[in-house]
Amino acid sequence: MLPDQYLLLSLPDHQLASVEAARHGGSPRSYVRCLNSVGRWAAHATVRSPLLVWRAEDAEGARAAAARASKARGRSVEVLSRGDSTWIEGRQIQLFTDASEPALLGYAAHSTAKARRLRNEADKLEAFCLVVRAASTAADHEAFAEVSRAAGKALRAKFGGGSITSVFAWLAGRARLEALESVLSGEVELSGPLSVQEVAEAVELAQKAEAIREKS
Repeated sequence: MLPDQYLLLSLPDHQLASVEAARHGGSPRSYVRCLNSVGRWAAHATVRSPLLVWRAEDAEGARAAAARASKARGRSVEVLSRGDSTWIEGRQIQLFTDASEPALLGYAAHSTAKARRLRNEADKLEAFCLVVRAASTAADHEAFAEVSRAAGKALRAKFGGGSITSVFAWLAGRARLEALESVLSGEVELSGPLSVQEVAEAVELAQKAEAIREKS
């Protein structure tokens, strides 16, 4: 039995990233970010922040909300149709009502300390994922060694130290969980060139590489 379809608000650039990843053999999981109940763009819901939805028959209401969100945020917002058998109204998803209007307009800022922590963790996550992506394109040992040298130099400049080995270990271990979850839940946005989809796929690559290394 197919799950019920709902309408959500999404960012078109992230929809495109997900489609392109699928075309090129990327992860089959979707990391399209949709608006949640606290006004942030999230790849999945949390207990505190379910995704905002409209019923399929309320397409006009969803389009009007997208227009208001686009105007308030100064960026294009589109309506997306999705369904998930795990969604339960009032838990993973929340039907839009007048009380949800503030979420269209923006979100409450984090405290200075929390914002700084989230920013640092997200920047570290993305920097490490860039290293993994570069390493995955190395055609031979010489190319990999060059990536390793460049990564070490960049990590010393940005974080005071690190190596390509420590990058893979960090992304494959438990330490990266909080940083990745903060990005997926919309608590913090990436500030670099990678999409959420690309970051998640780089983490998967690192986990697979570490598993192979440990077995060997």
